Amino acid sequence: TLAKLLFNKLCAKFEYTCFLTKSMFKGDTKEERDRIVSSSLYHYGKQVLQRGGTWEKTLMQKKLLFVLDDFDNDMHVELLQDVVNVNGCANSRYIVTSRDKHILNQLEFAECECYVFDVKFLNPKSSTKLFMSYAFPYPTEPMPSLKEWVHNIVVKCDGLPLTLEVIGTYLKTKDKESIWIQCFQALDEAENVVSLDEKLWAKLRVSYDRLGSQ
Repeated sequence: TLAKLLFNKLCAKFEYTCFLTKSMFKGDTKEERDRIVSSSLYHYGKQVLQRGGTWEKTLMQKKLLFVLDDFDNDMHVELLQDVVNVNGCANSRYIVTSRDKHILNQLEFAECECYVFDVKFLNPKSSTKLFMSYAFPYPTEPMPSLKEWVHNIVVKCDGLPLTLEVIGTYLKTKDKESIWIQCFQALDEAENVVSLDEKLWAKLRVSYDRLGSQ
């Protein structure tokens, strides 16, 4: 989400832009990487249709905003290094998001200044605001009996935006206190999972497991 916001804010300042996500990659060959970059390349907001040449020739010494979201394997490292080396423009910007610092530490660019920003969890106030925007869209207000459970459930979401959105959406229109209590108990059970990724999925499953058969 932050990568998209930053990209949308900056893209008008760059001649070429490219926003890639991990889900776009179906293979790990160079041909696949070239195809994805070529099909995701924009020139002042208009998609670049490659005729003949390659993206390497197109991007050489051009002011580029390049974003790679959910960067998590060696193929992504190779792709970013290829783009940086081919582009060679001092005014370009390369932005990657990742949950794996080890992958980020593999990056070495002699002529680039590199910065790593740790994205923190949302604080309690922001967490509550985000949760409420999904569970009780304005002007809806929670019933008095649910206000305590709003606080309890927000705490169990650990400041993770995706969990807050998913659980908030699930509890929207649910006005029975018993449903909120069951949701809280299920989130509490997910706390026993050690791995952050597994804990996230365990909490997201709380809403999935309560879907009807349809």
